[in-house]
Amino acid sequence: MSGESRKERLLALDVLRGLTLVCMVLVNTPGDPKQTYAVLKHVAWHGWALADLVFPFFLFIVGVAIPYSMENRLARGDSRPRIVWHALRRGVVLFAIGLAMNWYAQVDFARWNTALEFSRLRFFNVLQRIGICYFFGVLMYLWCRPRTHLVVGVGILVLYFALMKFVPVPGYGAGVLERIGNWAQFIDHHVMGAHCGSRYKGFFYEGKGLLTTLPAFVTLLMGLWTGRLLRQPEAASDRLVKLYFYGTLAMLLGACWEPFFPINQNLWTSSLVLFMGGMAMIALASCYYLADVRKITWWTPFFVVFGVNSMAVWVGSVVLRQTLEKIRFDGGAGKLVSLKTFLFHGLAEWLGPYNGSLAFAVLFVLLWWTVMRGLNRRKIFFKV
Repeated sequence: MSGESRKERLLALDVLRGLTLVCMVLVNTPGDPKQTYAVLKHVAWHGWALADLVFPFFLFIVGVAIPYSMENRLARGDSRPRIVWHALRRGVVLFAIGLAMNWYAQVDFARWNTALEFSRLRFFNVLQRIGICYFFGVLMYLWCRPRTHLVVGVGILVLYFALMKFVPVPGYGAGVLERIGNWAQFIDHHVMGAHCGSRYKGFFYEGKGLLTTLPAFVTLLMGLWTGRLLRQPEAASDRLVKLYFYGTLAMLLGACWEPFFPINQNLWTSSLVLFMGGMAMIALASCYYLADVRKITWWTPFFVVFGVNSMAVWVGSVVLRQTLEKIRFDGGAGKLVSLKTFLFHGLAEWLGPYNGSLAFAVLFVLLWWTVMRGLNRRKIFFKV
């Protein structure tokens, strides 16, 4: 998932990737999800908060890395079929790791047989979507011109908007953008059924499912286009002006679209693609200006440690959090208490529930920074 060859590596990209991973660990690992500051929680449905930036930013970052990795492979003599085979293998491995993480999420240490129930295994999640989008992003980069990327991206966003707003869903009608009754939920419910990630009022829906992967792919294309721009043989100041201009333009277009097609990560709406993609572009431009142009790097090592070992952080932090939740013991009065809850209660008694919940997440970040720093010093990098 880190993407670029070490022969040509953009420091700003490692920094932004690391910053995104830090945010991911913070929002995914509160001491108590019910006692967490609103900015660190995903919004219930429409709208966005800090937590809702993580996945779009990461897809954008994967896209930015593609021109660097592809050009380095082409420069050392790899053929296009060989590169495609490597991209397909990487996409399949990412999908498989995502499935394995979904399987582990349903494991109950007290009842191991539940882990073998394939009938309720969730098919899609973050890594699965990244694997799919990455593979098709490589194909687009190798065989399509930038103008084609633009046409495909705009076409997907407009057609997705038209489908979701104006084409009637059987039994519900047109323009339904609630959890149940929209085209994304309808397709996932009928194609994947119990293999979706959530169930609501007797219906299944998947926040990272089949139809919504199409607009998510455009988020990656925005990153790919940004990576192309950063590799152009022009002055860094010109690149920065373009990044800030196009990033601001994309955010404005997303904001203008939002009243008609609300920003919604579960539906991955077209307004979300433009708004978050533009924000990611501006964030990368800022990191590029500070780290690569001005060479102000005193603040970067903390984030780079995460950014160069993204797979280890992503998978390891999720698995460790789930493990702490699965280890349970008698907490008195016949109640089972998870190890995570036990550790959180100690912080909550000292700092209060909300600050204790935040402190737990911060300590989790520092734990993983210590682990990643140790791996980085030993030149150990987990890649797919």
